[in-house]
Amino acid sequence: KIAEEMLADINKETVDFRENYDGTKQEPSVLPAKLPNLLLNGQLGIAVGMATNIPPHNLGELIDATIHQIDNPDATVDDLLQYVQGPDFPTGGIIYGKESLRTAYATGRGGVVVRGVAEIIENDKGKTQIVISEIPYGLNKASLIEKIADLYKEKKIMGISDLRDESARGVVKIVIDLKRDAFPKKLLNQLFKLTPLQGSFNFNMMALIDGIQPRVLGLQDIIQEHIKHRQVVVRRRTEYELRKAKDRAHILDGLKIALDHIDEVIKTIRASETTDEAQANLIKQFNLSELQAKAILAMQLRTLAGLERKKIEDELAELMKLIAELELILADEKRVLTIIKDEFKE
Repeated sequence: KIAEEMLADINKETVDFRENYDGTKQEPSVLPAKLPNLLLNGQLGIAVGMATNIPPHNLGELIDATIHQIDNPDATVDDLLQYVQGPDFPTGGIIYGKESLRTAYATGRGGVVVRGVAEIIENDKGKTQIVISEIPYGLNKASLIEKIADLYKEKKIMGISDLRDESARGVVKIVIDLKRDAFPKKLLNQLFKLTPLQGSFNFNMMALIDGIQPRVLGLQDIIQEHIKHRQVVVRRRTEYELRKAKDRAHILDGLKIALDHIDEVIKTIRASETTDEAQANLIKQFNLSELQAKAILAMQLRTLAGLERKKIEDELAELMKLIAELELILADEKRVLTIIKDEFKE
């Protein structure tokens, strides 16, 4: 469903297309992207001489922050951080250091401490255990277990009697059984210190602006760029829909002229020897365009029925309303922003 929202309106000339790598097909240079995907999905990549590291975020928080930015163009990064609480890692974990998080969002660069979730419990048999239920983003569960086992073998941590992975159906559960003489809190602190159960996530929010200019962007910059992108997409979509509506109205205008003068139209067509001649005569006699004349020649006899005529008139009336509405949207940037907000809320 999210992927469909990324592609919404791509068939309405909302984005530019370019040749693909071997020139055999056309591909979009960017997607219309109803959602701020750069922040939503995060991004990790290395290019020539530069890298990017953007954490994933919560959809609801991003939408609220973006709507706040639209409503309050003078909003500060601190205002936006009332909505965006921080990264939303799919593997969970706890982020420490509010000030370093603020710096990362304000500048686009900075490190935050990420710690897995572990608790000391006593099981049914009275045995003390450390149970790890969430791990830092990007950490491989198997390599964490291997690291703990290696530290135990090297006698760098003591007091473990058993170590096993009880994870199932996407729920993380690493269980460490402790010996009776172990110090659980001390052991847990050693796990944070000596294993990747605690690490840092380094923000480096680099992105391409307008597809050409690499820049490190703060939270506010990315949100503003996305709003600008959506303004272009909504405007281009509206222009496309307006053009299509006007084209259809133009054809219906021609059909209406034909129905208003149907006897003369039939007479003109009958008097013409070829289709091309009939087309030229219709254009000349009724001041029509080539497209209108072709539509009249393709008109079926049933169109002469009162019901069909009513259909044409009703469709034309609806189109005129739509054209007026689309023109109002293009004349008022506030309307464009309202549409963007409504689509975010959707």
